Amino acid sequence: MIRDLMISVAIALGTIAAAWHFWPEAQRMPEMSFQLTDGRTLSSSELRGRSVLLNFWSVSCEVCLRDIPTLTRLHEGLAAENFTVLAVAAAYDPPPTVISTIERLQPGYPVALDVHGEISAAFGGIEATPTNILVRPDGKISDTYRGPIDEVRIRATLLTF
Repeated sequence: MIRDLMISVAIALGTIAAAWHFWPEAQRMPEMSFQLTDGRTLSSSELRGRSVLLNFWSVSCEVCLRDIPTLTRLHEGLAAENFTVLAVAAAYDPPPTVISTIERLQPGYPVALDVHGEISAAFGGIEATPTNILVRPDGKISDTYRGPIDEVRIRATLLTF
């Protein structure tokens, strides 16, 4: 009986050790520059030390447009906790259309243009909008998910950083 228990404990410890050893390390946010719709340039290195929610969106995506007030609330409400929302417009959206949409909807966070698709490509290719990528203050990617923004999930995840 004790022997069986010892074998079970040894197997469990071996499994845990193997999982720890082979668990993939979180990927880092790529080094890049973001050309913002207001004419400024923001580099990924300027975002270090902050939690960042990258929101890949499109002007033709109804869900994306409905998410803007929630993203603004998160950006403004969590600014004191070093949190930033940074939206990235889809490469297939013409810049004038993105800019007119931004002027009309007035999001309270910065929006970058991805004219040549380089930002999307750096994150492995964004296949659907909205896609949200949450980056920890150390620059490592914490979470990636598609679909409408889940404010509760974002706030809960930020508590773990």
